Amino acid sequence: MANNTDNLFKHRFNKKNVMVHKKERLFKQYFAIDAYDVSYSRFDGTESKVFRREVFERDADAVAVLAYDVKTDEIALIEQFRIGALNDSDSPWLIEIVAGMIDGNERPEISAIRELKEEIGVSISEDKLLRICEEYATPGGASEKTTVFIANTDLSGLGNHGGLDVEGEDIRVFKAPLTEAYKQIGLGRIKNAVTILAIQYLLIEKEKVKQIFR
Repeated sequence: MANNTDNLFKHRFNKKNVMVHKKERLFKQYFAIDAYDVSYSRFDGTESKVFRREVFERDADAVAVLAYDVKTDEIALIEQFRIGALNDSDSPWLIEIVAGMIDGNERPEISAIRELKEEIGVSISEDKLLRICEEYATPGGASEKTTVFIANTDLSGLGNHGGLDVEGEDIRVFKAPLTEAYKQIGLGRIKNAVTILAIQYLLIEKEKVKQIFR
């Protein structure tokens, strides 16, 4: 039964089944846009027609970290301005977990540790990180992949402001009970996708996470 189930989730194709006929960089400033002319293998054994797609590029992948205090069952959250939410009916300041871009050839774990320090002032060692998944937020048009972690942290000395001025960051930092944060998702106060993912994962797998962190 397990083998049959595993087979359901086995990829039928991989990158070798995609033919890139042309790639062109259309735009580059803070972000970039690339245009691809591609074709790919179809499930019926034929080849697709060549088609063109524009892709939003960050030229780097990202990390996201849910800082969790096992002793108090609290998590660290941040609030900051997001241009992509400018037309949000409530506010373009979003409540999120710590996140940032991977620098160069950094391992995601190192990036996660760095972002925790920069955004909320919390220092941890690598053995305090639990990698939970990788996710593509909008793979229909964006290339960025985010590696998501839960961090075993002591939030007793958490400050109320973070971020780097050189990166234009102005971040409100706060902590909240895990169950309260989950409630705020349903109330529409937390709308950031990776934040919702991490909070829901921790709520479902909390006992397993606690055992790992012990």
